Amino acid sequence: MKKLVIAFAILILLAGGTVSFLKYLSLGPFQVTPEERAAMQAAEAEKEKTRALFESRPRYIEMDPIQVPVFQQNNVAGTIMIHYKLEVLNVDNERIVAKAQRRLGDALIKDFSFYIPRTLRNNKTLDVTLIKYRIMMIAERNLGKGIVSDALIQAMTSTNDQ
Repeated sequence: MKKLVIAFAILILLAGGTVSFLKYLSLGPFQVTPEERAAMQAAEAEKEKTRALFESRPRYIEMDPIQVPVFQQNNVAGTIMIHYKLEVLNVDNERIVAKAQRRLGDALIKDFSFYIPRTLRNNKTLDVTLIKYRIMMIAERNLGKGIVSDALIQAMTSTNDQ
């Protein structure tokens, strides 16, 4: 009985090896016909087209709002809050921005804490396009060129503490 079980196990192993060898070489019942090959290539081309379309669509990453205190004569004159999103064009750039989200937010707060009071000293209002370009400049400096394609400012609010 023991010899019969061993012989049966060897027979199963040989059959499995033969089937996998035939499948690997596409021989016998596993042979791919030209029609099947053309259908597989068409399906693969459709998958690539869909993947390329999905990759090229812009993605918007919601960033944490930035709160910048505005000082005038050693007192806090008010706080400016900026809600914004960053636009990236593919999944790889989205991952890069997601990893560096905190670092980018810190860099923006540092930059805006100097830039906004200096701008408000010269002008009474802030220009949204200048803030947008400033966000793009800091993102390019921290993440690299071409990672962020656009910055979308959703809201910019100011509170006066006086």
